[in-house]
Amino acid sequence: MKTTKNYTFVLLFIFLFALNSCIQENDFTIPNLTINEPNISPNSTLQKVKTALQQEFFTNQKLVFTFPENENSPTFIEAYVVSSDATGNFYNKLIVQDKPENPTAGIEILINKSDLNTLYTMGQKIYIKLDGLSVSYDDGQSEVNPINLAPGKYSLGFLEGDRAAKIPTTAINNHLFRTATIEEIIPQKISIESITDATINTFVQLENAQFDSSEKGKTFAGEKYDEYDGFRYLFECGSEHVLRLQTSTFSSFKSTLIPEGQGKIDFILSKDFASEFLVAIVNSPSNIDFTNTTRCDPAFLNCTVNSASGNTVLLDESFENIKTNAQLLSAGWLNINDNGGKTIFKPKTKNGNRLIEISAYATAENPLETWLISPAIDLDATIDETLTFDTNTGYDNGKALKVFVSSDFSGDLKTATWTQINADISEGPSNDYSNFFTKSGSISLSCLTGTVHVAFQYFGGDGGVTTTVQIDNVKITGN
Repeated sequence: MKTTKNYTFVLLFIFLFALNSCIQENDFTIPNLTINEPNISPNSTLQKVKTALQQEFFTNQKLVFTFPENENSPTFIEAYVVSSDATGNFYNKLIVQDKPENPTAGIEILINKSDLNTLYTMGQKIYIKLDGLSVSYDDGQSEVNPINLAPGKYSLGFLEGDRAAKIPTTAINNHLFRTATIEEIIPQKISIESITDATINTFVQLENAQFDSSEKGKTFAGEKYDEYDGFRYLFECGSEHVLRLQTSTFSSFKSTLIPEGQGKIDFILSKDFASEFLVAIVNSPSNIDFTNTTRCDPAFLNCTVNSASGNTVLLDESFENIKTNAQLLSAGWLNINDNGGKTIFKPKTKNGNRLIEISAYATAENPLETWLISPAIDLDATIDETLTFDTNTGYDNGKALKVFVSSDFSGDLKTATWTQINADISEGPSNDYSNFFTKSGSISLSCLTGTVHVAFQYFGGDGGVTTTVQIDNVKITGN
């Protein structure tokens, strides 16, 4: 018996020694799941973090602010976790907001650690010690300004150059303090048009949405052209505006097919990597409830397609003689900023060719909705009417142009009935202008009678979709 006991002990010792050596070799540590409730009373707010940077911009024209260290009276804020990296759709960052419901501010915390979901749970209240941390800001503009109307993204971390960077793993426990409080995060209901700076980095919901019809049959981020992230357009029912869903190509659900129905979607509203345009990011596909099989696709004009253009010209506008907005109006066009702003379609010369152009970039307007409406076209004297036009895009960061026709427009955008036209519209590139104009295709207006107006609607926003759109050679013919 004595010999057996000693042998057993030796084997146990060897096993424990080997296990310990293996752990040291792989530097494996078991996460500390025990929460010792911190004795902390917050003395600042997340909103004040943003205000501190804005004040720094006012005073010193800097887009980063470092909170001073004060051992006697450190600065703490309270926040609630709204992101999870469990599916790999977030990496090295934690998104928090100031309240579990109806938040007024949100921020991303940059952390040099993966698997943050093992430490921080959705809805968990945490305290953040700001002393020694830096907050930076970016809205994707060439002249970044935290007080303009462009929604921007605030980031919190360690100072690296002139930006906030990842908090080192060794410093996490000095700045982030978990509590045992887990609150239900109630997504704030928004519309795409109502997005402001205050809703960035908060958990929100689109109630009536679906993926754009052009996205049918695609995966979240598993297509051959998806690099780093996949972008799929979300279509908001009613307004028919779009917002891009961003999914990491490293996520566990990248190859999952997107749902084809409509319903509600909960997500974190953010900006892309360069902060140039708005994106929606889900923690997991379970945040998407598109189970209603009845879609809300727009009702496009559906007239019999003509085989060829007619001989009678009803409208032929190349904009060659249009050099000012006054001349555009004199030619019978209307140029209406629907939100009362100053940005409208403008005549421009590009490579010796005159055209009409618009962009939301650096306009300080968000949202920007501007309509370019044609002169009245009488269809009663002809048949087989056909519409054609050309478009070109530059610095494309989202769909901005739609085309409509109305038979009852009398000067008031809101009271008229507008039917969308399904036309080929230029797309891309993201860093320059396209080298050629895209032809719309022959669009039949033959099922319409009386007086009609064709309208080009631009919808974007400074800090959101700012794609430059050019329009040329608008022509309507009949027989």
